[in-house]
Amino acid sequence: MSEIATNIAVKLIQRESVTPEDGGCQNYIESLLAPLGFVRTSVDEGGITNSIYSRPGELKGTLAYAGHTDVVPTGPLEQWPHPPFSGLIEDGMLHGRGAQDMKAGIACWIAAVAELCGEYTPLPTIQLLITSDEEGDSIDGTIRIVEQMQENGTLPDAVIVGEPSSFKHVGDTIRRGRRGVVQIKATFHGKQGHSAYPQDADNAIHHATPALANIASIDWGEAADGFPATSCQITNVNGGTGATNVIPGFCEALIDIRYNPANNFNSIKNAIETACADCDVTLEFDHSATAFSTPDGTFLDLVCDSIKTITGIDTLRDTGGGTSDGRFLAAAGVPVVELGLTNSTIHQVGECVAVSELAMLTKIYTNIIETMRF
Repeated sequence: MSEIATNIAVKLIQRESVTPEDGGCQNYIESLLAPLGFVRTSVDEGGITNSIYSRPGELKGTLAYAGHTDVVPTGPLEQWPHPPFSGLIEDGMLHGRGAQDMKAGIACWIAAVAELCGEYTPLPTIQLLITSDEEGDSIDGTIRIVEQMQENGTLPDAVIVGEPSSFKHVGDTIRRGRRGVVQIKATFHGKQGHSAYPQDADNAIHHATPALANIASIDWGEAADGFPATSCQITNVNGGTGATNVIPGFCEALIDIRYNPANNFNSIKNAIETACADCDVTLEFDHSATAFSTPDGTFLDLVCDSIKTITGIDTLRDTGGGTSDGRFLAAAGVPVVELGLTNSTIHQVGECVAVSELAMLTKIYTNIIETMRF
């Protein structure tokens, strides 16, 4: 199984697919899955390649795997130890963009399914939900797959998202939820003028400063169980013309809030508006991701038991990190667990992963699939 996963991973990495491009990856995946009885449904929209691969099962229930074939840009090519789309294996390491995030993870799932199908193991219905718009805007990616499945009544009973969740060893950490994201653009208004005549102007930065201090000091309360506290970061401030003798007529600030389920969008919006109540300010809110959490129960237990069986590791059920496409499936009411390779080099120059990790993850995926019961 490890050789199968490695070979698939190499071929996926060699297909250049910088977001939102797919680079032919999903056609290649189709060529691997069709002989196993999978049928592909394309849900392409907005120039994004989206695919649902489905194989009817012998057992009741549907288990899905969600992932993406797009990767982030390479960065400076001259800094890579090996060409980023070579898929080179050297000293037990697989090199290339997408090695950890997350082409090799997809390869492990396909290898696991292929092994079980080859052994004629009775399985639930298996789906692969693959997009080329996870690393980009995520506007026409997994969300469109979910909409199509909702319309056709084909949502799965549970989903494994193959994001690289692990820290030091494969399986040591799973994501059972994620914080939500609210991003805000605050534009503070004043009146531009000469700094020698402040009576004829209104300094927008002077308005912004106390308001931003208010925002930074907001008490977001206790975090929901199992979640980090809500984080509010002022990430950009820009005002003025660049001249020292001009009073600025505007000041813009960007704010990034990562919230746990103890908060919600409306409470966050109200808190920000209250902090800016004494200012002439325009606030633009973007609720780009909703917080979600899969509760303890049979699904989480089965995933952790499979990891324990294969690795001997007691898995941490975590909710940290940024966002993932799991949020779209969770919003549709589907239990979500993120389980993948380690994440030490994701998005970095020189992204790579140990080939031994692919073997381990494939074994874990195989155990999950063959023991999953609904």
